[in-house]
Amino acid sequence: MSQLKSIASLGSARLLLFVLLLFSVVACRPQAAAVQPTAIITLTPLPRSTPLPALPTTVPVGQGDNPIRLIIHPANEVAEDTVADLEAIIETRTKLTVKIELSDSDAAALSAFCSATSEQPALAWLTGMAFVAANANHCGQPQLLVSRGAGSNAATGQAVTVIARRGLDSLSAIDGRIFCRINSTDLVSWLIPSLMMEAAGLNPIVDPQTIKDYETPEDLVKAVSTSACDVGAILDSQVADLVTDVESVASRVTSVSTSAEIPYAILTASSDIPLSSLTALNNEMVRLSRDRQLRTQLKELLGQDALQAVSLEDLQPFLEFVNSSGQDFTQLGN
Repeated sequence: MSQLKSIASLGSARLLLFVLLLFSVVACRPQAAAVQPTAIITLTPLPRSTPLPALPTTVPVGQGDNPIRLIIHPANEVAEDTVADLEAIIETRTKLTVKIELSDSDAAALSAFCSATSEQPALAWLTGMAFVAANANHCGQPQLLVSRGAGSNAATGQAVTVIARRGLDSLSAIDGRIFCRINSTDLVSWLIPSLMMEAAGLNPIVDPQTIKDYETPEDLVKAVSTSACDVGAILDSQVADLVTDVESVASRVTSVSTSAEIPYAILTASSDIPLSSLTALNNEMVRLSRDRQLRTQLKELLGQDALQAVSLEDLQPFLEFVNSSGQDFTQLGN
């Protein structure tokens, strides 16, 4: 308490001294004294403040040290100068800095893309199934599709057809039968048919009596036609050459069900890429695919014959097909 009184006394003393200084001319002069000339008040210039150092600013996306990442699992062998050449031409034409990152697998490309941040957003060329996982995890939006082939043979993806020996005419007939495939990681002969079986209420691991592996689609079709296998799956585009146009096979093998078209590759973009930059890069990708000199280098990465625009609405038949399996595709993105 005594300390508080001392502080209060000190504050009061300072306030009193300030008041006395302000009014010293009036308070201290004798009442009868003559009026003295009032001193001219002069302004004391204040010292100039020293500016604070400028705060660091974020480098805009696609400029300098903050490039837009373009993640690709190459479709073919990539020449030594391809990546650098494409990065340079993209920057020259769009004024945007792009860093092309090559991934060892679809899974690695998906993981890298879904790990992008708002400060460092990314673009990625994803296979159809990788896009399903990216879409389930809200990692980005579709922009472009790879198209392969020319004229009437041009396609942006491939469908899978389940074939069976004569007498089996539905997916439910797989239950208790021998299923043939290329291997457990093959998209066409196993992964897509597995989704089709799940959509039909079957467990692809448990319900077939036996699962056999064959070296090639030709071997698989032969096995079905000779009843070494009951059911298998091949590309829909192969059905004519391997089944219906071969008399000895066509009489013994039938098509049971065909999937939706599985896209070859989809350019997918983080939502944090500025729209103007995204538009410029989409246009440049299409331009590169048409450039006589540069499209070959781009083809090393994408295997494209052409590129075309795509929206999420365009991909709904494909997404509905894979989601009909009941699989939780968010786990693939993690």
